[in-house]
Amino acid sequence: MPDLYDPNRPYPGREEPDGPTPEATGNGTARPAGHGDGSPRATSAGPAPAPAPIPAPAQSPDPAHARAGADESAHFPPVPDSVPSPEPGRVPSGGADADRIRIGLWGAPRSGKTTYLAALPIAAMQYQRHHEGAWNISGMTPEANAFLSQGIDLLTRQRTFPEATMGIRDMAWSVQGPQKKGMWGIGRRRPSFVLDIQDAAGEVFGDGHPQQAQLVGRLARAQGLIYLFDPLGDAEEATENFNFLQSTLTQLTAQVRNRQELVGGRLPHHVSVCITKFDHPDIFKPSAELGWAKQDTEGAALPRVPQEQSERYFQWMCDDFRGSNARLVRDALYAYFDPRRISYYATSAVGFRLTPQHVFDYNDYVQPVLVETKQRLRTSPVPINVLEPLIDLEERVHRDRGREGRANVRRGRKQR
Repeated sequence: MPDLYDPNRPYPGREEPDGPTPEATGNGTARPAGHGDGSPRATSAGPAPAPAPIPAPAQSPDPAHARAGADESAHFPPVPDSVPSPEPGRVPSGGADADRIRIGLWGAPRSGKTTYLAALPIAAMQYQRHHEGAWNISGMTPEANAFLSQGIDLLTRQRTFPEATMGIRDMAWSVQGPQKKGMWGIGRRRPSFVLDIQDAAGEVFGDGHPQQAQLVGRLARAQGLIYLFDPLGDAEEATENFNFLQSTLTQLTAQVRNRQELVGGRLPHHVSVCITKFDHPDIFKPSAELGWAKQDTEGAALPRVPQEQSERYFQWMCDDFRGSNARLVRDALYAYFDPRRISYYATSAVGFRLTPQHVFDYNDYVQPVLVETKQRLRTSPVPINVLEPLIDLEERVHRDRGREGRANVRRGRKQR
């Protein structure tokens, strides 16, 4: 196939002409500059080869030129698709970038991160039992939908726990909530956002792990963090919470500092601290005996730690129940984050065993049992404080964006 004509370079095999530029003829072709008879000018190297034919303009006034172009293109077969696809894919639609919220999920190995995510859509479906309105969660990609479906199937039908995550897994979920009243009962909004979340193996948070820098970079870009504090795992050196907290915090602070995004010398993230495995008898029994657990007066009569006491409950967990390095976890959270941006929850991804009448029984509440070397759930899960930390983070990020928007408007008015 001949080269396309380029008016900005000389013809192949010719010197740059020192005469006038090519002249246009009446029929839309170009005549090279040279002798009056239109023949090419010879050089010392001998006669120059004939120039490549110049293609006619796309909108040629002469129909003969259009027919000639069609005949010439017929000699060249069409280029086949490099990746044939029976059905073209579509761009996922879940809102503008301003509606995307990045949440980092954080915790030591075996703290229950993957089970927490698997229980999230179940908690969303059950939300309307105790609150007004309903939440629903769906995946933005086939992989995200597969994770949601498999997680629900494992916890509800197979009644077993999902396998722990290996490496780092990115997921995007569309989250739709009930309509909420604005301040003073006016101005309603319906939470609808895309949740970008990373599920990483707990070992990745350890000092020196090859994927730690990658994970820290993603946490730095997040607006909110869900930190899973595992009181049971904290008793073992291999899964001690502080071992997987401090090195990540220092690297995270360095990255955010280099981007000049620290607020008052602290990280700008909103944090939901989830005290996990609240249903485990080693945690629930002492919590109940000391009066931390209050039982619902309706429905399944589930025990919970009231939200207004949740921070004090975490303090007790660090000072008296766990002690030692657990106190360092609390001190690090207070040092690196604004305490006003931290909220606390006593969380259980699978909840308690319930009677056939779907009521809590303090005499028989243990949910998982060992069946042929595998942990199985005795009843369908009823997650406790799994969706609430996410709802809280969304509300706080939404308020921050609203304040930033109003501040930008005020600055624009002053500049005018």
